[in-house]
Amino acid sequence: MPNSFLPLSPDDALREQLAGVRYVFTDLDGTMLAPGSCALADASGAPSLDLVAALVELKRSGIEVIPCSGRNRSMLHEDVRILGLNAFIGEMGGLIMVDHASSRWEYFTADMDYVPACGLTPHEVIESTGICDEFANRWPGLLEYHNDMSTGYRHREVTVGMRGEIPDEQARDLLDACSTALDWADNGYLNYISEPTTLKLPAGTKGRAFNIVPKGLNKGRGIARFCELRSIPIEQTLAIGDAASDFLMADHVGTFILVENGLRCATAPAFLAAHPDAYVAHGRITDGWVCAMRTVLAARERSA
Repeated sequence: MPNSFLPLSPDDALREQLAGVRYVFTDLDGTMLAPGSCALADASGAPSLDLVAALVELKRSGIEVIPCSGRNRSMLHEDVRILGLNAFIGEMGGLIMVDHASSRWEYFTADMDYVPACGLTPHEVIESTGICDEFANRWPGLLEYHNDMSTGYRHREVTVGMRGEIPDEQARDLLDACSTALDWADNGYLNYISEPTTLKLPAGTKGRAFNIVPKGLNKGRGIARFCELRSIPIEQTLAIGDAASDFLMADHVGTFILVENGLRCATAPAFLAAHPDAYVAHGRITDGWVCAMRTVLAARERSA
């Protein structure tokens, strides 16, 4: 086990740190939700109320849970409605819903020039460069648009969702040659590939979710912008995730936790070595998420 596993009984300093958490920024797929994006199952897929119970206890304790995901607006709208949440950060940091109840939100495009008066969404600006077709045509059978639970990639407003398995360095080379400032974001391994699909991945290849995003856009900068809009101090924040895109949240929050399945990410060892204050939760996917939240709740209860 890595030395960075979250202690089930934290020492006084860490307990005090966790007791101060008031905002939890969380990835969804591969982190908070069970396989199949289910809220009523554990990591093995068995029926469970543990996640729901943890969400209820967090809300009762005054801790706000904010999904920070690659998902689009329509998907996150339903997520927060059903789970009783009130804010989210979508599209890898590009869509910031500050207050869902009042529909207070904004686009965030980081280092990509974007003028709202142009009449296009940031996604449409990216699409107009032709880069989307270039990606789709270059790796047939290995890469396709991510259909976002069958709603279609065109329902995105800031980023372009893709899935499959291609060399990251080649993807970045294509984007570097584009006229618009863009980045390539790895959003983690796919738990399953929904239909319809054109993918024909080699045997044993799970595939990953990817996003073409405005240059400099990532979940961490999205969190920083959210906290700026809500005047949230960094020491009151915690982020939890499982993928390389989630590692970028660590420098913008007070505490970062990686669910145990995130250790299979190729860059996890380097990330943990560079972030000695980051922790690994005991348990995969939703089991790890629930375990981490129970530790936060216990810390708060002991400090009361």
